[in-house]
Amino acid sequence: MEMLFDKTVDTKRLTDILYTDTEVYSDYLENVSCNIQPLEDAYSQDFDGNYGLDFLMFCSDNDIDIKDKIVYNNSEYIVVGKESYSLLGKKHLELRIRLTK
Repeated sequence: MEMLFDKTVDTKRLTDILYTDTEVYSDYLENVSCNIQPLEDAYSQDFDGNYGLDFLMFCSDNDIDIKDKIVYNNSEYIVVGKESYSLLGKKHLELRIRLTK
């Protein structure tokens, strides 16, 4: 499956700022090989009322979680869904990501 990974992305994760009630996105994983495919051709709304354009991202089994940000070509996507699968003995992630900017 890795031979289909044609893109490289970076990730950001929410981290706490010491002694405050504030969280910010900080760099987390870099140079994650993946494949990103459009899931829908129109903007959709989730249960919280947020709009976005959804994509599927396939990558190796990494520590990427819901609410992490995916950065590719100056665009930011937020991870809104995560599934882990095994195909022919190799684990991979299928992430539903939403274009935010």
